[in-house]
Amino acid sequence: MRATESELPVFPFTTPDGSNDHERMVRLSEEQPITRVALAGQPAWLVTRHADVNTVLVDTRFSLARAIDPGVPRLGTFDLPPGQLLTTDPPEHTRLRKLVAKVFTARRIEQLRPRVQEVTDRLLDELAGMTPPVDLIEHFTAALPIEIICEILGVPHQDRDRFQDWTERLLTVAGLPVEEVRAGWTRMTYYLAGLVAEKRRAPTDDLLSMLIAARDEDDELGDDELAVFGLTLLTGGHDTTKNQLANSVAVLLAEHPDQWQRLVARPELIPSAVDELLRYVSLAGYEVTFPRVATEPVELGGVTIAAGDTVLISLNSANRDAAVFDSPDEFDPTRTPNRHLTFGNGVHRCLGAQLAKIELETGLGELTRRFPQLRLTDGELPWKKGVFVRGLHRLQVQW
Repeated sequence: MRATESELPVFPFTTPDGSNDHERMVRLSEEQPITRVALAGQPAWLVTRHADVNTVLVDTRFSLARAIDPGVPRLGTFDLPPGQLLTTDPPEHTRLRKLVAKVFTARRIEQLRPRVQEVTDRLLDELAGMTPPVDLIEHFTAALPIEIICEILGVPHQDRDRFQDWTERLLTVAGLPVEEVRAGWTRMTYYLAGLVAEKRRAPTDDLLSMLIAARDEDDELGDDELAVFGLTLLTGGHDTTKNQLANSVAVLLAEHPDQWQRLVARPELIPSAVDELLRYVSLAGYEVTFPRVATEPVELGGVTIAAGDTVLISLNSANRDAAVFDSPDEFDPTRTPNRHLTFGNGVHRCLGAQLAKIELETGLGELTRRFPQLRLTDGELPWKKGVFVRGLHRLQVQW
């Protein structure tokens, strides 16, 4: 028998100081890997085991498009707009992804590696000339991905700083009125719509111009779709990488300084270390990613999820599943294979995964090479609260 709504544990799980209650998630993943919770006052399923999370990711009966329907519970004020890759299902998602994939190819992204190296070198040259302590986020981990993604899309240099404030609002879960969060989406979409119109008149050698020209027989991306896709790339292409790189450096220096020195001594471990950091260092501010809605009854992990039920999946718990990862709570930079689900799976697997790994490998590799004695100056890491993507207010370092 299902618990009544009033008996369900309220999600997100937080401690008295408002922090994420990671320990409670760990207990649930061990004792009740699929459990009912109350999200925004409505029942939802919380899925934590690797195999079950992977099933939800790849099974198209779990809909992302339905999750933005009116009345479906949301994670605080976090609200994705319709019409983008993350809020469409096949066949509409297939159409959009096919058109985008014509331009966003693995070969084109790999060709960006020298440019990522060039920007990294310049930023770290500037960093080396500063007097520590220095905020590594401001001067490196934020600056690198936003410069690269803006160059890819063709966003003017003078507009780059504007995206920091907009993105902060878009990815807020608690602490801002929902109207302010939606206003962030509106401003960013309006800006990108203007950029699309400009590039349609005068194309340049950038991704937005190529997407405007991309066609599949008689099908092409409309201006609204182009603006929304540009928005998706701008937010996902800089904020997640910025935080993943900063969080990785912070966790290594604060919790595993011996592993930092190991990477200094053995730079060949950087690629596998980046994969392990993607598994080990959670980016989910509240342990879960985007909600989904079951479009028909689905048997999952011994329970029946009914049509219309909301489903939350915890990539963090899945990435610490002992059935898949030996010693899952240990950081092992030599771990191979590494079946982490940080980039998702199935038709919605992160389109920017390859670019993110290039930036993370280059950024971490050059930091360990050029600043082998890097260390933190803050006694306690200042983690942000109320955000969808876990990150730090600052990362003060010296060398």
